Amino acid sequence: MRTYLSSFKLILFFMFLFSLSASFCLVHAQEQKSQEKKKKEEKKKEEKIPVITEEILVIGEAPKDRPVSSVTVLDETQIERVKPLDLSEAIRYAPGVSVTFGDKSVYTLKLRGVDSRRIALLVDGVPVYEPYYSTFDLKTVSSDGIDSLKLTRGPSSVLYGPNTLGGIVNVITQRPTGNPTLSLHASYGELNTRNFGLRSGFQLDRWAFSGSLQYQDSDGYTIPDEWSGERLKRTNTDYQRVNLNGKFYFNPSNNTEILLNAGIHLSDYGMPPDTVASRPRYWRFKKWNRYSFNAGGYTALSEKSIIRYRAFYVQHDNVLNMFTDPELTQMRFESTHDNSIYGLFGLADISMLRSNQLKFSLSFQRDIARTQDDVGDPWNKYDQGTFSLGLEDHFTFADNWVLVAGLSLDYLDKFTGENTSRLNPLVGIKYTPLRQLDLHFSFSQKSRFPSMRSMYSDSSGNPDLLSEIGTIWELGFAYNEHFLLSGAVFLTRFKDLIDSVRLPEYDFERIYFNIGKARIDGFELQLQKVFPNVGLTLNYTFLDHWNESDDQPLTVLSKHNLNFDFQVFPISNFRLTLLGLLASSSSWLDIDTSELLEIPSYFNLDAVAAYRWKNVELFLKVTNIFDKFIYTELGFPWRGRYFELGFRADVLNR
Repeated sequence: MRTYLSSFKLILFFMFLFSLSASFCLVHAQEQKSQEKKKKEEKKKEEKIPVITEEILVIGEAPKDRPVSSVTVLDETQIERVKPLDLSEAIRYAPGVSVTFGDKSVYTLKLRGVDSRRIALLVDGVPVYEPYYSTFDLKTVSSDGIDSLKLTRGPSSVLYGPNTLGGIVNVITQRPTGNPTLSLHASYGELNTRNFGLRSGFQLDRWAFSGSLQYQDSDGYTIPDEWSGERLKRTNTDYQRVNLNGKFYFNPSNNTEILLNAGIHLSDYGMPPDTVASRPRYWRFKKWNRYSFNAGGYTALSEKSIIRYRAFYVQHDNVLNMFTDPELTQMRFESTHDNSIYGLFGLADISMLRSNQLKFSLSFQRDIARTQDDVGDPWNKYDQGTFSLGLEDHFTFADNWVLVAGLSLDYLDKFTGENTSRLNPLVGIKYTPLRQLDLHFSFSQKSRFPSMRSMYSDSSGNPDLLSEIGTIWELGFAYNEHFLLSGAVFLTRFKDLIDSVRLPEYDFERIYFNIGKARIDGFELQLQKVFPNVGLTLNYTFLDHWNESDDQPLTVLSKHNLNFDFQVFPISNFRLTLLGLLASSSSWLDIDTSELLEIPSYFNLDAVAAYRWKNVELFLKVTNIFDKFIYTELGFPWRGRYFELGFRADVLNR
């Protein structure tokens, strides 16, 4: 049996760092004791946290307004300076985050080691995922027009419902402001990689509009040869994408906002073959389209009581072609998915007393999948419904203590098999001894319902699958005065994990079962400091992980992850940003041989140089500066060194 001694020592070491950091923050804050005398007066004039329709849970910047989990907010400025092509590039430098690239050209998000299948991705509060597989690909979400990214790790609010076992990412797109805005941007990179876009917004009395349009295409990318270093064109990596998003607002009164939102993602792209497979697959998405529409808003009942409501519909049209040759001339089959999601949710935030805030949530959604294995084959249709009811109470006592308790009832209405339900609790306590310091301790249980593929697939489905269960403990702190220092230690236990296995009673065909137990323990630290001409952000995450069912490490998961964002302003209007990723080695399971292989450690460095002249910004972006052969999933190397030149012009400013 594996010993936990080394991990226990590291956890104890973090606890020491935690205590040391908290003590330092207290001493540092006490030096400003004279300012704290104004605390009672400031309390009477507390800054009102802005209310917007697109939020599920309103989170303030002050420590006292944060939840009992770890939340990171990336604003428009932080995202824009990275010059990302899509969400995978915008999010990868956040704390607790790792992004891997693998089969089917999918960019997979991991929060504290938990992958996309167990993470909720929201765009303006609406869930975004492919309903048959119950997962998402980061590259299918545009980075254009993002106002903020909010990442929640650890014990999250019960108001988000089920399937948030790994965390939550909410992408908030830009809202209109009082002044009209119009900006244009374009860039050109190697192998004819082009990116064009515009954003606009205006407000007219009680009406407002905000929208963005983006077009991207590329002939693909190159990779360095693993042995010679020679740059090679990666086969079947071309793509074409169109993203369109529009939001219309109407404010019938000062207390009510109505939102209509429509979005389109159109794409076709190739999928590079596995470089180590004996029989690589040659696939291409002839069409990968997503259409979304939602309508809703909020109504403020009083200064501290508000209700939100939303109805949404998301349609996926995907056509996958498989070929027998690398030239893509001999088609083997054409698989089609016609999938959709529709639903609605309501949220209420009610102030019962000055010290008590009750929050309610009620949601329903229906997932529908229509699949066809090949042209002319019969269509298969599956559907399932998810219901969730959440109640959460925030009770403030002794001015600087907050007790949070919540419970959600989550129910899955299966297509076949026995329906299932789960009760998921949340308990946490926050202590804010000073206005710039937050300490919290929390516990939650989360569940993840099985995907339709794992239950209803003709080849490997099992309709009797149970929900995956995770229990999460977190002890965290955040200090924000002159610099930001935050951290958390977390313990996570999983059971009934779903995986496909070969069993003799099923003629060794792969069938999905609840067989897995695992744990992920660790800690994360973040440091941010801004000097007159320099800015620095450091994020470190340690993960001690183990697959207890197979008595081996969890795969594709590094123990040590470090990323940094370093900015320098050597002259007026010029900015140089260096972005680094450092990860230790991880493991990969060879399904055919059951052998555990090693994925080597890596260091990746990107740079963006930008110069602003009046309302125009010119930039040069270089990724993988050292042209390293890097891969996070075996057989699928990252893009090699890449150059991109572009501009952004703010025709109308905010």
